[in-house]
Amino acid sequence: MSPVPGPPPRRWTGRRGNAHAYAADPVAYTARLHHEFGPVSGLVHGDRRQVFAFGAEHNRTVLTGGDVFHTVLEYAIPARIRRARRGIGLLNMNGPDHRAARHTVTPSFRPQAMGRHAEVIARLAAEEVDSWVPGQAFDLTASMRRLTLRIACQCFFGVDIARDADSIGRLVQQMLALRYFATSIRYFPFDLPGTPYRRLLSVIRRLDDALAAIVDARRSGGEQPDLLQSLLADRDEHGRGLSDDQLVGQLTTLLVAGHETSSSTLSWALILLSQHRPDLDEALDDTAGRTPEQHAASTVLDRVLKETLRLLPPGPNTARITVAPTMLGEHEIPAWCQVVTSKYVTHRDPARFPEPLRFQPERWEAASPTRYEYLPYGAGPHVCIGAAFADLEMKTVLGAILSRYVLVPVPGNPISREVGLLMSPKGPVPVIAHLRSAVPSRLPRVEGDLNEMVDMYGDEGWRLGW
Repeated sequence: MSPVPGPPPRRWTGRRGNAHAYAADPVAYTARLHHEFGPVSGLVHGDRRQVFAFGAEHNRTVLTGGDVFHTVLEYAIPARIRRARRGIGLLNMNGPDHRAARHTVTPSFRPQAMGRHAEVIARLAAEEVDSWVPGQAFDLTASMRRLTLRIACQCFFGVDIARDADSIGRLVQQMLALRYFATSIRYFPFDLPGTPYRRLLSVIRRLDDALAAIVDARRSGGEQPDLLQSLLADRDEHGRGLSDDQLVGQLTTLLVAGHETSSSTLSWALILLSQHRPDLDEALDDTAGRTPEQHAASTVLDRVLKETLRLLPPGPNTARITVAPTMLGEHEIPAWCQVVTSKYVTHRDPARFPEPLRFQPERWEAASPTRYEYLPYGAGPHVCIGAAFADLEMKTVLGAILSRYVLVPVPGNPISREVGLLMSPKGPVPVIAHLRSAVPSRLPRVEGDLNEMVDMYGDEGWRLGW
């Protein structure tokens, strides 16, 4: 049986050098593997520890095969980091534990719960937009993170953390930036002053403490119809409820997944619209004089967000680990091999998405890809439980912004990607809010490696191999 193809080990640093290159820029490294080595390739040639599987059929195999392919987080995170946390959440779970936890959380994301959420989302979006001063620059990424964090806490936990949003948000950002899998943490896991390992431990403990305080406040504050109440009321067959540590673990996952993915998508969407005037004008016409309910039902905004998620999915890669030997195509994959699938690559298949690097929301008037050809929220047992909530949130927020302003990036500030556990614009991203009635006739082009991922101007450029 032929070995898995892939690049050779780095000349001086060997396989570890390849691993560092992947950690430094997962999007670029993954794109190279796809273009040069085909549908199944290794981090290095012949690798049996980390392979990459591209395309819809491999997505189906890996993401739906929960008995063989487990989520990677609990296996890859250093043991000391695992022990430092107070609990784990849905993204970290497998098997019966995952199914039970998902069953508990599901009611808060059913359609009947969306009505309660819609009013909160619209109110908080209006408050954020009210804080902007026309003509005055502000950081788009910070604004969207602050807003989506407030929305997540209010809708999920019944707590408006307006005064604490920046501090809790900073902890989440620091945790994402340090990354459990960073080379500096994986290869130097020592709790010493000044090390990334110690900084990560500190961030984890402080974030856990902040969320534990929210749990304590709720226990003494009465019942509310939200996600936290579902978790507090949950009982197993013996009548036992979740411990404080288990609650904190679930809240951490839901908080990160519930605001960081939406904030990055909103930021990307607003940047892309600023560079595509016909699509911007259509969105402005669609949102003028409309209510939040109409924004949430808008097919125009829906197409804008679908296309943004196609080009710039917040989770460009998804990793699983094999707990038993298996096959991917013609290649035998051993147990305890990390298998990476790529939404970023899948969404650029020209057979499914013609002119795949162009931002073309109108393609969604007719496009009907399968769940394994277009999967911004994942697929299989771990498909995002909050997908409907995220769609409601993002369309409501986008409508609230475009009904009043056009956000234009400040010239001279490159817009690039930052990829840790998630992919987001590398901040800060200064923008200026222009009233709809005073949008400049010429909007400045943006620079940065966003142009490696999206063909915004129709020029001949190198775009990660496409």
